[in-house]
Amino acid sequence: MSSMSSNAVVLSTARTPFGKLGGALSSLDATTLGAVALIGALRRAGIDPSEIEHLIFGEVLQAGVGQNPARQVLFKTGLAKTTTAETVNKVCASGLLSVANAMRLINAGANSVVAAGGMESMSNAPYLLKDARFGYRFGDGKVIDAMVNDGLWDAYFPMTMSTQGSIVANEFGMSREEQDAFAYESHRRAYTTHEAGNFADEIVAVKVATKARGKVVLDQLPQLAKVRVPAMAGGGASNVWDHTPSEQFTFDYAKWAPFITGDAPFTLVDRDEPVRIDASLEAMAKLKPLEAGGTITAANAPGVNDGAAALVMADAQYAKEHGYEAIATVLDHTTVGWDLPYICMTPAMAAQKLLDKHGLSTNDIHVWEINEAFSAVAITSARNLGIGEENINKYGGAVAMGHPIGASGARIVGTLINQLRKRGGGYGVASICSGGGQGDALLVKVG
Repeated sequence: MSSMSSNAVVLSTARTPFGKLGGALSSLDATTLGAVALIGALRRAGIDPSEIEHLIFGEVLQAGVGQNPARQVLFKTGLAKTTTAETVNKVCASGLLSVANAMRLINAGANSVVAAGGMESMSNAPYLLKDARFGYRFGDGKVIDAMVNDGLWDAYFPMTMSTQGSIVANEFGMSREEQDAFAYESHRRAYTTHEAGNFADEIVAVKVATKARGKVVLDQLPQLAKVRVPAMAGGGASNVWDHTPSEQFTFDYAKWAPFITGDAPFTLVDRDEPVRIDASLEAMAKLKPLEAGGTITAANAPGVNDGAAALVMADAQYAKEHGYEAIATVLDHTTVGWDLPYICMTPAMAAQKLLDKHGLSTNDIHVWEINEAFSAVAITSARNLGIGEENINKYGGAVAMGHPIGASGARIVGTLINQLRKRGGGYGVASICSGGGQGDALLVKVG
């Protein structure tokens, strides 16, 4: 085993429950969901929000969301204008890559405290009218679904990823029955985990306002961060930083934020909406495949979902000096690229690359989280890595919980840390595929 050195520790994780398309969270845009998750993570870390220096958030379906969605999350959360932000889009790997990039910034000494995560409101993805800007000369126009076009469609072999998944599953000789069996187990595990209260350290409940669309009811507004000019940038001593905005451009958080307080009616969302208590193999077997002749169905693939996940990360020495508990260390990240339609192979490839880099074997890993882009992806990954299906996603996965594509990568990291802490520590790997034939894996240690 090679030595592994990383100063990037996790102080907290939090996520919203995941909602169905048009479901309980559909009135909230992605950046509001991201802010809810981040507020939860900040409160769990017990950190002064003024200490957050940088924010990285993944989002895939950015059409119509507005400039730099991560910066919007920053302001909705109440972070200072001097906190910087960037938005990452690596399709389904976006949230995981945000965590990896935060690790790199901390290890490079660029930042001491970074917030990272991912978000998606697939319910609010718009439709596009590409040729409308200069008008139509003659004939009909075509309305394009941004959710499909930007998130679920292969630009190189033009078809949906579910179509590709069906073709590849048939090529690999994977039966409908084994995919359904995996999906059933995903629902059973996720339901059992909810019932046992084991998601309590992950999920922050969302009170969706019922009479103020797009708002969330909070007991109290977030603590607002103080403006801090970095010492390395002059520390405010130079007149370069001497500026007060006009009254017109003075930010009023209470009026702008998507939060309300007080006695306002709300719908409480505290569980993953797609998880089925009544899932059965008999019911799954009756569903038609998504593609003629295929084996992928609405039961053994994740839904179209809404949700967000966030982590607060810091330099280990900084955390120690400031009295913050480090709950995990993010050790390393790898990424791979392969033939575009064969995303089912890439999580195992990225994970194996990570293991090889550090002289580890699969037996050295105590917890595995492999995103269930389809049942077929997780099954293929387990087989290629030589680990039993019973050893991955022990709390259930995306087939049951849902797959808000920009958020899932951060969600599986949080779930990984949750499981490692409950088992008393160890090594964990979170791995995920993404559109365009890529895969990413993250190595985490607790204890």
